[in-house]
Amino acid sequence: MSDNPAADAVLNLVKQQHDVLEKMLNNVSQAGEAQRKAAMGSLERFLSAHEAAEEAYLEQATKNLENMQGWVEKLTELDYTSSDFVTRFGEFQKELINHTQTEIQHTIPKALRDMTQAQIDLVQSAFERVSETAEPVE
Repeated sequence: MSDNPAADAVLNLVKQQHDVLEKMLNNVSQAGEAQRKAAMGSLERFLSAHEAAEEAYLEQATKNLENMQGWVEKLTELDYTSSDFVTRFGEFQKELINHTQTEIQHTIPKALRDMTQAQIDLVQSAFERVSETAEPVE
């Protein structure tokens, strides 16, 4: 952790959201064919809100998001009940987990070190809004 409690709070909030994303990924991968579309929809909505917060405030994270957005677009074009979806979703799941780990270990701490306190407060507020609007995840 850093010597800035506000920056630490942002990093912890993003970690919590990454945990939610991981649960949502597991929900999709473990869902039966009938439930998969709904689980994928919840994942898409949360990921979209999380990405919007990153895009607004974290420049380097924005550059890393383009690949994730491409994955989601490709997945939504597939039949959720197909084996092709299952295979590609598994690949996406690995990519997204790698992406979130890189953010927590490198991208976000570096971005926060370069921010003023006012900027950190804005970032925290943006991620708090994402958490407040998130759908419940079992």
